[in-house]
This record gives sequence, structure tokens and C-alpha cells, in this order.
Amino acid sequence: MPNDDNPLLQAHDLPPFSQIQARHFSPALDRILAESRDQVADIIKTQTPFPTWDDLVLAMDEIHARLKGFDYVLKRLTLTRTGDAWTQASLDCSERLHDYQRSLKQHPELFQLFQRLANSPIARHFTPARKRTLEKILRQFRQNGLAHTAQADLKDLQLRIQGAQSLFLEHLHEANKAWSKTFDDEAQLSGLPPSFKQRMVDQAREAGREGWLLTLNEESFRIVTRYADDHLLRKQMYVAFSTRASDQGPHAGAFDNGEVLAQLLRDRHQQATLLGYSNYAQMAIEPEQAKSPEQVLAFLQTQLAQRHSAFVRDTKQLQAFATTQGFRRLQPWDYQYLAEQLRRQTTGVSEQAASAWFELESTFAQLLLIARDLFGVNIVERQDVATWHTDVRLFEIRERDETLGYLYFDPFEDAHQDGFPNTTTLRNRRITAEGRPRHPIAALHGWLPRGSGASPVLLDHRQLRILFHEFGHCLHHILTRAEYRVVSGISELSRDTAEFAGVLFEQWCFSKPCLIRVSKHHQTGAPLPDNIADQLLVYLHTQTSWESASFLRDALFDVELHRSHGDGRTAQQVFAQVSAQVGHLPMSANERWPNGLDYMVTGYGAGIYAYAWAKKLAKTVFQRFERDGLFNRETGRALRETIFGPSDSRPLSESISAFLET
Repeated sequence: MPNDDNPLLQAHDLPPFSQIQARHFSPALDRILAESRDQVADIIKTQTPFPTWDDLVLAMDEIHARLKGFDYVLKRLTLTRTGDAWTQASLDCSERLHDYQRSLKQHPELFQLFQRLANSPIARHFTPARKRTLEKILRQFRQNGLAHTAQADLKDLQLRIQGAQSLFLEHLHEANKAWSKTFDDEAQLSGLPPSFKQRMVDQAREAGREGWLLTLNEESFRIVTRYADDHLLRKQMYVAFSTRASDQGPHAGAFDNGEVLAQLLRDRHQQATLLGYSNYAQMAIEPEQAKSPEQVLAFLQTQLAQRHSAFVRDTKQLQAFATTQGFRRLQPWDYQYLAEQLRRQTTGVSEQAASAWFELESTFAQLLLIARDLFGVNIVERQDVATWHTDVRLFEIRERDETLGYLYFDPFEDAHQDGFPNTTTLRNRRITAEGRPRHPIAALHGWLPRGSGASPVLLDHRQLRILFHEFGHCLHHILTRAEYRVVSGISELSRDTAEFAGVLFEQWCFSKPCLIRVSKHHQTGAPLPDNIADQLLVYLHTQTSWESASFLRDALFDVELHRSHGDGRTAQQVFAQVSAQVGHLPMSANERWPNGLDYMVTGYGAGIYAYAWAKKLAKTVFQRFERDGLFNRETGRALRETIFGPSDSRPLSESISAFLET
């Protein structure tokens, strides 16, 4: 097959997903790697006498961007298309591509060139954005061992770390698949939402079974422990989920992540110490807004102290309510169920009932209009361009006659994967050496079940918040005006900066005007009534301490685990001690939550705290919208210009100060 006919090698603004076949990947990668090696050799040769911005930084940006774009398309298609040819394409290309990308991060001659440019007299006159770009590039080189002699050891450690992270997720996936429960009597499912029960029917049919099939994942755990009236069903789900991939529970030892996690922690600690850090937490936090693990721990401890009175209040309230419901002794699987019953009794509304006003299609359409009103952009659906799946929609973000970027909207779960909502980026905004803009591309991936028959997809408030959260990430990525790849994309941000826009957009979900604006009853078309909006807001602020305590426990555990490695404690012992410190949450002896805490292996190791850090900043920013108007164009423009526009060209704290001062 001639390379010129390969769609992966043809110039495009958007990937031609419909034209790409599995057979295209390996020959395309051969050529891309060969061309990249030649380009790098030429950069080194021409830049050695005198490194310059355009011919070093921007030239390397082009290479990295091309590799990242290929990687994205490879992952997306091999994840969503089945068959031996697609599996083989992944096997043929993934390791080769990642090895080469890793070699660029560990290239001593490139490192020296970037160092020389950063230390050159001309660099003193660079803009802050250029200086920050160089600072980030050099930090990446250093964290890949370029300033140290033990490069071979570091490479082995990095490979082992990546392998352990993949194995951790594989064990978790297998543990989820291993547990299921079939029901032939709907009475056993009393209390579960109708949409969830329909999903169980669909799952049973897909598995060739009769009745209702319950599977194991985070969403089913949340739904069953919160709504199921059957005490035994709640217990079975709780035990199965809290012991996943461990030496306990219904599949004890089968997919145990205990030793995988222990090895991962050892390797991370060794990697950090080889690079001159005291521990992995210090290394992970270095590029963040936070200055040290100790500052993060102090921040989380303050958050915990501030919530103590709420913990006490909610415990007393729930225990009193439990007595009226005939519960003599509360078990861990009773708390969420009783908290939900108490919310309903107190407010006269339920999150499930309110979901009738938040149908996915109409809610997302309103979210696009909110972006238009706040930021002065038009978001137009592009139905003339094929995506990687018929359910995936493409939107072009425009301002007047200028294209700003693109958004892929991919809201539904993949039956073959453990779904979780996330935002990925195919391309960062950058200006080429010739002065041409390359438009940013973001993809919003959901985990929602597809509607069944004529039934629409309805969002409960948690799902609504997640939709707003991920959409905030996408806007942050697309609305930047930063000119350099390393400071423009959200994938390049520190964790506590990256979560800011997502957490900020969640704040709109707790405002009555926004809830009414995005609502439309899926049957009548009527907006959410005032009185139900008021009830829902009370509901959303009732018995919330259990969720707060769970998050703080995980965040404290994550930082402490990576900070204190080597003190003789196992991960489970650290978790038990942190749990005792947080208190409030019930826990049985055989629970093994660390074995299923996937955040630690998906880029958030020592970084789970970022959500709380970002939330504090987001609330400060949102106060201005509450003052000026939730959909105020001038305030939205200020947010876009001072925070989204610069992206990581300057620290987030400086951008927030600029926003508050405008």
C-alpha cells in the first residue's frame, strides 16, 4: 500500500476516522518515526551552534504534536473497534510509539540544547510565556533523569511503573467482570430506579440470560447501596465492591492488587529518590500550585477540621432517623441508604424524580447556549465530518468567522470497558513558526448508559455535575489563546490547576437559575418548577458529610502513602490509620479500598487532593458570578481572558488575581 494513500499520513485538520483501517497504522508509524528521527537529527545539527526559539522549541513542538495525534487516534480506534486486526494494530504500534516518545524525553543532546537556550542572553528578554515553557520542558527532562547519571535504572523503573499501573487496572477490570448477580423476581429490586432496572434487563439480554443482571462497577455500587430496599442486596454489593482485587471478599486472591500496589510504591519511591527527591509525593507535587506534601496535608487537615461539626450533626441526625426506621445497629451498607431516605423525607423530593427534567440531549443543548452567553462563542454541530462512532458528535467552536477549536461529545459507556467520565485532548493550541494557528481539539467522554428503546437518557444531579465538570475542562482547553503547546493544553497542566475549570463549572449546578434554565421535562417540555428547584437544593445539601469524609479519607491516604513510604507500614495499614483519623465513616475489618482506588494509577498518584484545592479556588471565582449574574457576558469574558486565555502561561493564582481585579 503506497504511503501517499494512507489517511494517517495525509494532512488534515480533523482525523479522517471513517477512512482509517487497522492496516494503516503500522506503515504510517514506520514513516512517522523515520521522519521524526531525521528531523531531530537535523534540529541537533543546525541548533548546536546557536539554539533558537523557532528552530528548537517550535520545531520540537511539531514533532511531539504529530506523535500525540497519532497516539490518540490509535488508542481511540483500538479501544472502540473489535477484531484481531485492531488488536494487532495496537500490539504493533503502541510500544514502539511510546518507546520513541520516551526517548525524546530522555535525549541528552536535546536537553543540552534546551538548557543552552534557557541560559542564553536572548532568553532574558523572552516573554513570561516563553520562559515558563522552557521551565516546564526542562523540568520534564529532569524528571526523566537527564540531570542524573542513573538513566538506565530510571528507564527500567519507568517501565516497571507503567507495567504495574496497567496490571492494577487489569486486575480491577477482571474483578469487576468476575462478580455478577441475576434476579428473576423484580420484588428483590425494590427501591432501585426504573432506568437502572431497565439497564439490568438489557445487560441480562446481552448476556443471554432471563431477568435482571447486576454487574459490578462504581455506578452500580452507588445506585444499589443508596436505593435498594433489600438489606442483603446492599450488603452483597458493598462487600463485593469494597474488597475488589484483594485477598478478601467473594473472589479473594483471584485478582489481588496488594502486591502490585506494594511494588508500585517501591518503584515510585526509588524513582523519586534517584531524581533527588525525598519521596514520590514531593516529586509529584513539585509542578503543582502546592509547594510541598506537608502543605497539602495541612490543607486537607484544615478541610477535615472545618467539617467536623457537620460530621457530628449528620451522625446524630442519621442515627435518630435509623431508630424510627427500625434499625438497631447500623452496618456500613446502611448509611447511604438511610441518608437517601432521610433526604427524601426531609425535602419531599428525590434526585431520581428530579432527573425527569434533565434529559441528556436537551440539557447538553442548554449547556452549549450557556457557553455562548458567557463567552460570546458559537458552538455549531458538524454533521459533515465522520467520527469514530455513530453516537459521537462533533462540534466546532467559533467566534465570528474564526474557528477556535473542536469538541467531540462521546457521552455513552463502552460495554467492554470500565467506564468513567473524562476529558481527553487530541491536540493543543499552538502557533507554528510560520504563524499559523493549530486549533485545539478536546473530547468529552462519558459513562452513561444508552437510552433503551423510546426511553431517553435522564441525568440525576451527580451526572449533571459531571457533565458540567467535563464540559468545563473542554472549554478551558479550547478557549485558550496560549501560543505554545506546553502551556496551552489542559493535559499539560498540574493536577490542582487542571481540575479548576471542571470544579468551577460544577458550581452552576447548585444555583437555582441554572437548574431551571437547563431543565426541560422529558414528557411535558416544562421547566423545573420553582418549588421543586428549592426542594432539590435543600436535598443536595442534606446529609452530604459522608461524601466529604470519603473524599478526604482518600486524599489524605494518597498523600500520606506516597510521602511516608519506607516507614514499614503497608498500604492497608496507612489506610486504616487515616480512616481512624477522619472518623465518621463506618468500616468493616475485611474492606480493602486501596486495592480498587484507580485514581492512584491514572495520573493522580499523590494528587487526589487536587479536587479540594481547586474547589476552594473555584468557589472564590464563582462568587463574582453570583454577584454579577450567573450568565453575565462581561464576567464570562473576564474569565476567558484572564484564566482560560493564558492557560498555563502563568500560575493559576496570578490568573485568578487578575480575574478578581478586573
